[in-house]
Amino acid sequence: MMTLEEHYLNVPYHNSLHAADVVQSVHVLLLSPALDSVFTDLETLTALFAAAIHDVDHPGVTNQYLINSSSELALMYNDESVLENHSLAVAFKVLQLEETDIFVNLTKKQRQTLRKMTIDMVLATDMSKHMSLLADLKTMVETKKVAGSGVLLLDNYTERIQVLQNMLHCADLSNPTKRLDIYKRWCESVMEEFFQQGDKERSLGLDISPMCDRYNATIEKSQI
Repeated sequence: MMTLEEHYLNVPYHNSLHAADVVQSVHVLLLSPALDSVFTDLETLTALFAAAIHDVDHPGVTNQYLINSSSELALMYNDESVLENHSLAVAFKVLQLEETDIFVNLTKKQRQTLRKMTIDMVLATDMSKHMSLLADLKTMVETKKVAGSGVLLLDNYTERIQVLQNMLHCADLSNPTKRLDIYKRWCESVMEEFFQQGDKERSLGLDISPMCDRYNATIEKSQI
């Protein structure tokens, strides 16, 4: 955890405090009565691990900024979920070190499952996937309702990972659900990060991204 924390950067919002907040929020969601005893120990471990690593080494700018500025990261990941792919790579590299391999006692099969699920969960935190994630979840919920059971039965990988992906995504966006004073602090941090990106875009002569222009952004609207 200390090594992972060292790999988070000192940016206004996407820092180790945000990671800790998301881990805690996932923990709360995992304990909700509807999900009681739904997930295995390995799935629970993976959910908390994915939350802890989901933004590691985040540079405080968006995927679109990295793409528009032809950054090394965008080149490396071919403009596809650049930050999410990068965080996964950094996290699994840390696990390759003997002194930080916390999964040393898992079987090969368990490690493969954990890796696949972690990748699926973290890639789903890419905001460009938001609409399709939501649509898929709604479809699944409607289908379950038609089946008529009030209990959430997730009997295949697709359904289980879908709920876990949405859980991490919800936790990642959960600032507005916190107490107002805490929410305001998160809001100030994220807006400052956006504004710093807007300043960079202005100095590079790039189009300023939505919500990133400190001279005419409406914070209330951007929160909605």
